[in-house]
Amino acid sequence: MEDLSSGLANLQLSQKQRRQKNKHRGKKWIRAISALIFTAFIVIGSISIISWLSFQKAMDLEEAFNIHDRPITILLLGVDRTYDVDGHSMNGGQRADTLILLSVNPMSKKAYLISIPRDTKAEIPGYGTGKINSAHARGGIELAMRTVERLVGLPIDGYVETDFQGFVKLIDLAGGVTVNIDRDMKYEDRAGNLKIDLKAGVHRLDGDQALQFVRFRHDALGDIARIRRQQQLLRSVIAALVAPKNLTKAKPMIEAAMKCVKTDLSIREIGALGWFLAHIDENTQLETETLPGSFAPLYWLPDQSRIEELVQSIQECANGQQGIPSH
Repeated sequence: MEDLSSGLANLQLSQKQRRQKNKHRGKKWIRAISALIFTAFIVIGSISIISWLSFQKAMDLEEAFNIHDRPITILLLGVDRTYDVDGHSMNGGQRADTLILLSVNPMSKKAYLISIPRDTKAEIPGYGTGKINSAHARGGIELAMRTVERLVGLPIDGYVETDFQGFVKLIDLAGGVTVNIDRDMKYEDRAGNLKIDLKAGVHRLDGDQALQFVRFRHDALGDIARIRRQQQLLRSVIAALVAPKNLTKAKPMIEAAMKCVKTDLSIREIGALGWFLAHIDENTQLETETLPGSFAPLYWLPDQSRIEELVQSIQECANGQQGIPSH
């Protein structure tokens, strides 16, 4: 009887020990799994941080352009290119219908759009004095850049050139733009293949309608009024391109846009510019200016002293000083 009781006691003790051992083993597994999960989080977190830092470096404007001590300036050109009946570009130099400087200041987090009237009187290297839009026709993009640099006094770090067809495609690529049209616009030039028919009010414009909007200049101020509309449209285009729905498809959009324009910028440089513009306030950190000057017969006469003030202000902004002065 004692042997039976002893056996039962030993059996109960053995079962208890096994339960304790299993419980201890279970705790070990829990600790091991917890450690594994924690390690995985550390690894994933580290990879995420490294990836984010790499992305940030790639999208850093100064790193992308390798410019660290001054504003970065890009010349934007709209060229009135002629096409044959089959849609092929015809030979011959084309005048620049639109000239705009995009100057961005990474240190001050500000961007500037400086419109240059196409009839601006300028010294064209090798050709003497003439209208600035003729530089492109005489020597292509290189001469146009040299002429603008000499006139404004800002080094130009790249260019983006498009024609009317490319402009239409870019606007459609962005999903259209919303603008406030201040007046009814109606004009037709059959010889120039131009028909404009827009109603006043806030409208969502597709590429063709946006082109009509910026080409209209049959009012009292002519090209100066057209420049204001260009600046308004550019603000809308920037807002559309950096909208969240478009940022999620930035890479394919950039690749598609590269087919609509001529540029010496790399995809990384364009991406960095887009990233910069996406992170500034359009109302407070994006300024638009027309090259200072005045009307004269046949020309827009640049005011050199005010241009120097404008450029000095932009350069000072790179060091955190005051912005463009009011005139």
